[in-house]
Amino acid sequence: MKNILLGLLLFSGCAFAQEKTAADSVLVRNTLGEITITSTPIHDKLQRIPAAVNVIAAEDFQRGDQLSIANELNKNPGIQMQQGALNTSRISIRGLGARSQYSTNRVKAYIEGIPLTTGEGETTLEDIDLNLIERMEIIKGPASSSYGAGLGGAINISVIKPERSTIKLNGLAGAYGLFKSGITAALAEDKTAGFVSFNHLEKDGFRANSNYNRNTLTGFARTQINAASTLTFFGNYTRVKAFIPSSVNEETLQNSPEDAAFTWGQAQGYESYDKALAGLSYDWNINANHRWQTSVFANYRDGYEPRPFDILDEDSFAFGIRSTLKSQFSLFNLPAKSSIGVEYFDEHYQAQLFNNLYEENNGNGSLQGDRFSNQEQDRKYLNLFAQLSLQLAPKLKADVGLNYNHSRYRLDDYLNEANIDNSGVYTYPRIFLPQAGLSYEAASDKFIYASVSRGFSLPTVAETLTPEGAINPEIKPETGMNYELGLKAQWLDKKLYTELALYTVQVTNLLVAERVGDDQYVGRNAGATDHNGIEFFIHYREKLSTEWSLQPYGSLAVNDYSFDEFVDNDENFNGNDLTGVADQVINLGLDVAFQNRFKININYRHTGSIPLDDANSLYSDAYNLVNLRGDYSFTLFNEIKTQLFAGVNNVFDTNYAAQVLPNATGFGGAAPRYYYPGEPVNFYAGLNIDLF
Repeated sequence: MKNILLGLLLFSGCAFAQEKTAADSVLVRNTLGEITITSTPIHDKLQRIPAAVNVIAAEDFQRGDQLSIANELNKNPGIQMQQGALNTSRISIRGLGARSQYSTNRVKAYIEGIPLTTGEGETTLEDIDLNLIERMEIIKGPASSSYGAGLGGAINISVIKPERSTIKLNGLAGAYGLFKSGITAALAEDKTAGFVSFNHLEKDGFRANSNYNRNTLTGFARTQINAASTLTFFGNYTRVKAFIPSSVNEETLQNSPEDAAFTWGQAQGYESYDKALAGLSYDWNINANHRWQTSVFANYRDGYEPRPFDILDEDSFAFGIRSTLKSQFSLFNLPAKSSIGVEYFDEHYQAQLFNNLYEENNGNGSLQGDRFSNQEQDRKYLNLFAQLSLQLAPKLKADVGLNYNHSRYRLDDYLNEANIDNSGVYTYPRIFLPQAGLSYEAASDKFIYASVSRGFSLPTVAETLTPEGAINPEIKPETGMNYELGLKAQWLDKKLYTELALYTVQVTNLLVAERVGDDQYVGRNAGATDHNGIEFFIHYREKLSTEWSLQPYGSLAVNDYSFDEFVDNDENFNGNDLTGVADQVINLGLDVAFQNRFKININYRHTGSIPLDDANSLYSDAYNLVNLRGDYSFTLFNEIKTQLFAGVNNVFDTNYAAQVLPNATGFGGAAPRYYYPGEPVNFYAGLNIDLF
């Protein structure tokens, strides 16, 4: 740890030691601190927002293999995305959501204003094609008063906005049967712009039973109705079939990580689904001081998942509306901005469970048997939110906000056995979420901020059910208070940008997963946790000459997450480390460009050890990863822009767990399956073509 910290200090010291050049003013016009953040209730420059917000731009996603957001997301301090497969991942922010078993359920996400988070709080980001992302903004912790449930934070994704008419082609091939291709046709005129994009991704995977196949069709259009208003459409359709190798025990991780879990391999378990979402937004600039934005949206999902213990057949349909009014005015002779709004979401979900007769299918995998469960759920929530920003003095700004949430769901059980009807209605207690922050410019382009906020996360439906399938009315939402102090500063003529944040999040009504069968869990409230941490981020831009440019960057997260009060089955875990999240994560990277034609990116990530059970009797090993990519851009026939690239992931062939399963339990004498093995060293190469 000391050596790594020393390396980070030397890295930042080297950045400070760089000399200024005449070309610097050209290089730093779009510095990080001057980026306008649009996902907070009141838009402002990144430095002036009294909250921890990270930004990932389109060019950042071009530093990896174009398969997953994990590579870039993990470069931001306090954010950990564990990904055991292309369709299996978990995002935790500041330790919130780290104990989830298989999915992301403490972080809320939107794309073009359309919720990607389901009515029960699960978020899936694996289906988004990276070539279509223009920017991603991540609000860490419950610091925003406009998104409701999402104790870990919120992620807002914007897609590309065409500035000219063009046709773009992309292709990628690599190890383990990787093949990716896509075509995007874009149109841009005076008042109308849009694109249609089709993308295909397939991969055999390095593990048994891990074939993956995905097709996506995406459309975006924006038209200016008149001088004051615009209409925007976004739609996406995805079809996926992804086999599931599942987690393995420690011996398999060390000796044969390419194996699938035995039962999943025998059942040839997989998930397949068709998913569609669409939204229509109206943006009206009422006058110079008032702007009204309203979006209506809908989404649909039809899924089928054969698992060793059952077969799940599910479908859902959801619709909703989100509307905000943003204003600027004078209050007590002080410049003020406000944002008030409403979001309503209604989702209908149906799930049927069937026996899986794979053991009787002569080695041919899953075979659907009799149905033993048929339930429907209606999930609804209402968010009302308001935020006010006051410029108290030329260098001092105050933000205050309040969110009101009302959530409920109804369960209808249509397959009652022994006259046991598990139907019921549950309404969560109405929750008020206050938030306040101060931002002070202590020196030129150097801002100190402090904030306090309250957040919550709803239990998933699975967590609210008893082992018998009935609603457990005793389950309560997790709630937490976040206290934060930070510094956002630009140095050296805005070539160097740094962030430092110190925070503590106090969580109560902690939701824990109690295992009741093989890969089956129910939830309950079991105590409280403390999330204390330090985050540091640094980014430097230097134009060495008219031809060479250099961008080193780095981040550090040191975490002290522990159980404050946690007694489970008469076992006292007070003071133990929080399960499922690393105690430290360090990133160092370097982008080098020559004549804007040759680019090289190298990234190093250190992930600390992770507690695997609440008793802290077992930890995963810390590991180090190095990824490398090179690009060459040129023009054919004076008009066809071409980019060739190639890269290597896990350069030193590290054996590591890309994702862990907290509190895994072995059944029938089998060892617990805590680990999802990460890929060994692997290579890829690709080609992007811009025809016009």
